[in-house]
Amino acid sequence: MSGGDFRLPEILPLHATAVAEWQRCRREYRSDQLLGVPPSDEGPSPDIGVAVHAMLRQVHETGSCRDDDHVRDVLAAHGFDGPGPVLGYVERHARRCPADPTWSAHELDLARFHRMPPPMFMVTGRIDAVWIHDGIVDARDYKTGAAPSTDHVRDDLRARLQAWLLAARAARKGLRLRVRYEYLSAEIDEDPQPFEPDADDLAAIDEELRGVAEQIWNEREFAGVADPEVCRWCRYRSICPASAAPAMPSWPLPPEERLEGAETAPADDLAAEAY
Repeated sequence: MSGGDFRLPEILPLHATAVAEWQRCRREYRSDQLLGVPPSDEGPSPDIGVAVHAMLRQVHETGSCRDDDHVRDVLAAHGFDGPGPVLGYVERHARRCPADPTWSAHELDLARFHRMPPPMFMVTGRIDAVWIHDGIVDARDYKTGAAPSTDHVRDDLRARLQAWLLAARAARKGLRLRVRYEYLSAEIDEDPQPFEPDADDLAAIDEELRGVAEQIWNEREFAGVADPEVCRWCRYRSICPASAAPAMPSWPLPPEERLEGAETAPADDLAAEAY
């Protein structure tokens, strides 16, 4: 089967990033997920989020997030000495962390295959943290960025994808499943309502994911959205013909091409490039 002018994989891969791109812009999805085009533009910096996720994993795997001395030792060992934003994120998580879990895992990678009805697809995902306590499989997704766009976690397809990945494992253990988003920025007061899917919810998610896969299979144009609010964050905005946020590509040039351009470029243009 084909997706426009190229062939799609027989088993379509789906994950949170792919779903988010598909929902946001079909052309972005095509460039990144299907063609593997290197990004031409910078996106929002993930540095603080990556650091917070890594430190929360280290803190939990080597001790307790409620042990202040332990937390500060872990952060200091990774260059985060004294008070600072990373410590604040960890402290705000500690207020939400389950007490006395019987099992836990961090950055848990999962996969689940869907065969029938077609199309076939493989869902993969990484869960930031999972605890088992009080008869619940308690899955957490740490958020270090903007305020939630909804009051209910169930409204986010990426959360429903996580629930679908975990559901069979929770059911085999006879446990309830809860997916929760933790917004750890100081300016955000409340998390959205957690999602505890029942059998009907999970059946609906299964059909929803199958529907997404079917839409991708049937897509032929993969057109851009031409929306300034979407395009200004896109990592392909400078090379997309539908971009509503003009930009210059940030791909690095080989040294010889930089020198060739310098020989012919006007002095004013070179001065502009310096800034």
